[in-house]
Amino acid sequence: MSEANVLPHSLLYSRSSTSLESPMYSSLETAYQALHTEFLAKSRHNDIPDSPVARTRLCALIARTRSDMGACSESTTCSEISRVLELQESLLAPIRTLPSDVLIDIFQLVIETSNKPGITYSWPFLKPTFHLSGCIFLFTWICFWWRDQAVSYSTFWSRIKVNCGFQVALSTELTVFLNECILRSGVSVPMSIEIFTPLPKYQSPPAVVTMLVARAHRWRQATLSFTYLHDIDIIFPFKLSSAHFPLLKDLSFQWDEYWIDPVLNPILECRPPLQKLKLSKLSESYADVIASRNLKFLELDRYSGVSLARLLCMCPCLESLTLRSFRFGGNPDAKQIPCQSSLSNLTIGGHMDYHYIDNGVWDCVTLPKLARLHATLVDLVDYDQWEGASAAATPLGKLKEVVKRSECALEYVKLETLVEDYEENNGAWPESVLEIVEYFFKDLSVKAEGRFVGNIALQDWKDYASKQVPLYRYH
Repeated sequence: MSEANVLPHSLLYSRSSTSLESPMYSSLETAYQALHTEFLAKSRHNDIPDSPVARTRLCALIARTRSDMGACSESTTCSEISRVLELQESLLAPIRTLPSDVLIDIFQLVIETSNKPGITYSWPFLKPTFHLSGCIFLFTWICFWWRDQAVSYSTFWSRIKVNCGFQVALSTELTVFLNECILRSGVSVPMSIEIFTPLPKYQSPPAVVTMLVARAHRWRQATLSFTYLHDIDIIFPFKLSSAHFPLLKDLSFQWDEYWIDPVLNPILECRPPLQKLKLSKLSESYADVIASRNLKFLELDRYSGVSLARLLCMCPCLESLTLRSFRFGGNPDAKQIPCQSSLSNLTIGGHMDYHYIDNGVWDCVTLPKLARLHATLVDLVDYDQWEGASAAATPLGKLKEVVKRSECALEYVKLETLVEDYEENNGAWPESVLEIVEYFFKDLSVKAEGRFVGNIALQDWKDYASKQVPLYRYH
C-alpha cells in the first residue's frame, strides 16, 4: 500500500478524537485530496482489485476511511473523505465486473426507456447556439471502460435527431462532433433519423442534414418535417431510386403548407418496404404509391378522394388507420370496388386545421375485424344542426352505419367531445351533445367496459352530463 494510502489514517489515529486540532485537520484534508486524485484515476480506468489479496486490502482501507469520517467533525474535511469513500466503494461495485455483453444490454435498456434515446442536435430555447444531447453521452463520462463499450457499439450512435432552428448559426465544432458520432454508427447498422428543417426558400440544407441524407440507404425509420413541400427537393438534390431506401420500414413525412393540394411524394415513388407511414396529405390519384401488402399502420392528416375503398384495397394487410380529415374529391362517377378491410384499429377525425369529414368516406367499405374505434365528435357533426331524425345522414351516423354493417366485435370505443361547446355553455353540457352520444352508442355492439366519452366511462359521463356537472369535476 502506498504512503498516500496510509497517511490520513496514521494522522487520525496518532491522536485521540477529542484532541484533534485544526492544523492536523488541514494536513488530513490535504492527504485525502491526494487520495481522491489517486482513486479518481482508478475509477476512470476501472482499475478494480484483480486478486483476493488486493480486494482484502481495499476493504480494509474502506473500513479505515469510514472510521476517519466518523471521527471527523470539520465539514470540509468530512466532505473530502466522503468523496474518497465513494470512489473506493465504487471499485467494489458488481457492475464493474459484468461481462461486456451484459453491460451493453443494460445500456440498451436505459437508452430505450430514456426520454432522449438518441443523439439530438438542436437549438435550445433562448440559447444562441446549437448543442448535442442524449443519454448515450452519459455512459462515455463514467469511466474509460464504459466509454470504450459505448463507443464500440454502433447501434447506440445510429439514432439521430436534427432540429435546425430559424436564423441560427450552426456550430462548426458541433457539426464536426456530430459527424464523428455518425461515423461511430459504422457503415451498415440501420439508422433512425429525424430531420426538422424550417428552411427559408431556396436555402441550402445544413451540413448535418447532408451527412444524414448521404446515408439514406441505411434509414430504417425516418421522420421528415418541413415548412415547405419543395424542401424535399433541396435536401435530396439528386434523382431518388429504390436503392436509396432499401431498409426504410417507418416513414413520417410532414409539411406545413396546408393550402397546397396533395402531390406525388418522391420518397414514396421509390417504393420502400414500408410497414408504417404517416403523411400530412394524400390524394386518391396518388394513392397507388403506397400500394403494398407490407403496410400495417397508416396515419393521414388529410385524404381526398371518392372513398377509402380503393386505398384499403391497395393495402390489404392494413391493421391500423388514423384519418383526421376526409375531403370528397375526384371523379364522382368512378366505380367503387367493395372492400372488406382487415383493419382492427381505427381513429377518425381530430385534425385542428381540417375539421371536416365529408360524407362518402365509407362508401363500399366494411370492417369485419374492427376491434378498437376512436372518433372525434367535433370533426364529424355540427352540434347546432343536429337532429335525431337526420342523424343517420351525418358523418357520425355513416360511421355508425359501417360499424353495424360490418358486424364486428368491438372491444373498445372512445368518442371525443368538443370542450369549446362546454365552455360556451357556461360550464354545462349542450343538450345536443347528450343526444349525439346517446344516438351513437345505442345498439352499438361493444363491451360495456370498453365504452368511453373522452377519458370517462360512458355511464359515468352520462350520469354527470345529465346533471349538468362542470367538466372539471370529473375530468
